[in-house]
Amino acid sequence: MIKEWESVIGLEVHLQLKTGTKVWCGCSADYDNDDSNTHTCPICLGHPGALPKLNKKVVEYAVKAALALNCNINNESHFDRKNYFYPDAPKNYQITQFENSYAGKGFLEINVNGKAKKVGITKIQIEEDTGKSVHGVNESYLNYNRASIPLVEIISEPDMRTSEEAYEYLTLLKNTIKYTGVSDVSMELGSLRCDANISVHHKGEPFGTRVEVKNLNSFKAVARAIDYEVNRQIETIEKGGKIDQETRLWDDDAQVTRVMRSKEEAMDYRYFHEPDLLTLIITDEEIESIKETMPESITDKVTRFINDYQIPEYDAHILCEDIELADYFENTAKASGNPKSSSNWIMTEVLKQLKHNNIEIKDFAISSEDLGKIIKLIDTNVISSKIAKTLFEMKLTDERSPEVIVNEEKMAQVADDGAIESLVDEVLANNPKLIEDYKNSDEGRKPRVLKGLIGQAMKLSKGKANPQMVTELMIKKLG
Repeated sequence: MIKEWESVIGLEVHLQLKTGTKVWCGCSADYDNDDSNTHTCPICLGHPGALPKLNKKVVEYAVKAALALNCNINNESHFDRKNYFYPDAPKNYQITQFENSYAGKGFLEINVNGKAKKVGITKIQIEEDTGKSVHGVNESYLNYNRASIPLVEIISEPDMRTSEEAYEYLTLLKNTIKYTGVSDVSMELGSLRCDANISVHHKGEPFGTRVEVKNLNSFKAVARAIDYEVNRQIETIEKGGKIDQETRLWDDDAQVTRVMRSKEEAMDYRYFHEPDLLTLIITDEEIESIKETMPESITDKVTRFINDYQIPEYDAHILCEDIELADYFENTAKASGNPKSSSNWIMTEVLKQLKHNNIEIKDFAISSEDLGKIIKLIDTNVISSKIAKTLFEMKLTDERSPEVIVNEEKMAQVADDGAIESLVDEVLANNPKLIEDYKNSDEGRKPRVLKGLIGQAMKLSKGKANPQMVTELMIKKLG
């Protein structure tokens, strides 16, 4: 009997909290927008005798993140020192929560190929970030602006079995946290970072030796690294080798993992309680108070969109995946006064443009207000749906308002009775055979012939004729 292989995957996600100031001091947390080493002080530089003081806002934001991830909040937790020497760690240790974290026992429910699966969250801990090494040709520089930026580390249970599940978990985690507003959750900006723990085993047997993979700079890179590492481990075992417990780096150019350090080389972090910080106490009253300030969740927003805007459930789920896209929809619906058309335009034309150009909605050329105006021009019969598509394409590169473009480019719909009648008469005069075909056709064929005549009229008007007026007059004259 051939034994079936199974992969076991757990993820460690670090999120920077956008609290404005650092976790132990009042230095600005805006580390990328100013000169190097300008947002520092004796505390975040780890000078002897400098004492850290916990930023209350960090605790508030951390609790919000934990609540959004369905975690239990511990009333008491404490901080530990993780000791290691590295140039960008100014204190030569990191303050973290190793033994007793502030939150745990959470979960996210992902959906892969129509199947729901609950991925557990072991714990979330508050900790500090390191500085940043900038490497030149013959020298390296250290920028400590990022040192002591507040982080939360979210450690999942090893509940994922495929790269697809890991990708869905990360996507849902990112969107869930983004709704809380506590983090930018951007891998590009470095405010979200992820490490993957991967092992393989035969189903029904104990888990295999775990390998940690670092240097993952996108969710797609995480998925590719998992697939590579799973195949590497299976191939190694099948050839009679064994998997070493080690840390590996993902080489995105070569699409392979490479050894960073083995178990024998792993650091002894010598954890012990942080002596300069008191026990962190979060009361039930404080937790309830923070709950009251929690913004609308994805689930609540989906329900509201379905009920308040009367749009399909599928549309609501797609629009709410990204809070910025959800805001774009709401603003478009407000500007147009037509939520269903707003949803239709975003689901088709807007998302197509985002995918084609590989951009996010915040970078889209057409504002929600202008898209709302285009929809309103259709609803008020100023332009036809066909002309609206042309107007939409123009707005991608044209800064003029939709109304100005319509007026200056003479795109307004022809709705004059005399002009429409002249148009219909010309089409009918040029198509005697179609008229005869219409009159002699059964009720099943009549609509197809009529559609052809209307299409000719619209083409003759270059899409500017009011289609409803053309249809009504065409039927009247044919009748």
